[in-house]
Amino acid sequence: MTLDTPGEAAHVGEDESGAPPPGTQAETPEETPEEAEARRRRQHERREERKRKVHRRRRRRRIAIVSGVMLATLLVLGVVWFWWTFGGLQRFPDSVGQAGTDGPGTTILLVGSDPAVTAPGRSHETGWREDLVRSDLVMLLHLTRDHRGMYVVSIPSDGVVQIPGLGPGTLSDAATAGGPRLVARTVEELTGERLDRFAVMDLNAFREITDVLDGVVVDVPRSMCDLPAGSRRFDGQAALEYITLAPCMPRKDLDRVERQQSLVKAMMRGAVDGGKLTHPFAVNKMLRATAGHLALEHGFSFPSMLGLVWSMRHLRTSNTTFLTAPVAAKPLATQGGADYVLLDEQRDEELWSALREDRLADYLALHSDAAVLGGSS
Repeated sequence: MTLDTPGEAAHVGEDESGAPPPGTQAETPEETPEEAEARRRRQHERREERKRKVHRRRRRRRIAIVSGVMLATLLVLGVVWFWWTFGGLQRFPDSVGQAGTDGPGTTILLVGSDPAVTAPGRSHETGWREDLVRSDLVMLLHLTRDHRGMYVVSIPSDGVVQIPGLGPGTLSDAATAGGPRLVARTVEELTGERLDRFAVMDLNAFREITDVLDGVVVDVPRSMCDLPAGSRRFDGQAALEYITLAPCMPRKDLDRVERQQSLVKAMMRGAVDGGKLTHPFAVNKMLRATAGHLALEHGFSFPSMLGLVWSMRHLRTSNTTFLTAPVAAKPLATQGGADYVLLDEQRDEELWSALREDRLADYLALHSDAAVLGGSS
């Protein structure tokens, strides 16, 4: 019987168990060509994905930089355009909403200065004060509640009205005594309508707008001052001369009111009916011409202006009516060398009641004698 030595027994045990001797590693199976190719493909794809991520980050960064530069440029250009277009716009204290009822629709008081008179030392910032005192045009623009029609009601600037706290006088007297607030309150108490907006304009704006429109064709309502009735084309300067009060006007301020209305209608026809508002450059020129001669209340913000303009987008001369507040049977009067126009308080109240209730169409249907531009008067 042969006995194995301890060393031989340990060697036999290791061989039988198949375990590697201590301190040695198991051999890694050798890769097949297909496995090696797959591994290289995965490594390549990982490298390419890292490149794509870096490229995307760089591209997003470039886009963000370019977008920021473009946005900043647009903002600068917008500010420059806004300042260039509306830089001449003047502001005066809020004045409307002191009296009267807040009826349907939108009512705007527009007061324009006499273009034939230039106040000495007129300031650009506060020129609206002189424009109010020298008021030559007074119009109430009433936009109906459905925004599908507008009525332009003229009040003769020489018309005698009751000024709160002062008594009878003209709106120029109200402006001299109490500025825009007293003018607005006088009109609100006269009509019983709470005004929505108030604007003061130097009527030289009409000259610039007319020239932007390459002239306007005015339907002259009456033959006077060597100018026959009928269609006439005016440039800007001729338009100003047309609406200036002249001694050859037999009805004085009433004839001037008719001429003002006919010119405004002609400009509206040229701008809106003529399609000028579809041309951006023409629109910008008209905005700049208007803003340079216009004053608005501080509370009339630019967003509100844009909203008002948008609400008037349906207006045409066909749905805009021009009329004058009723005057007395013998309307013309003179006192102390000054001319006045006497209003008819009873007939005026019928008109103002229709204005407050937004039923001016019904009023005109019932009053065939109303002083409507283009109608019998």
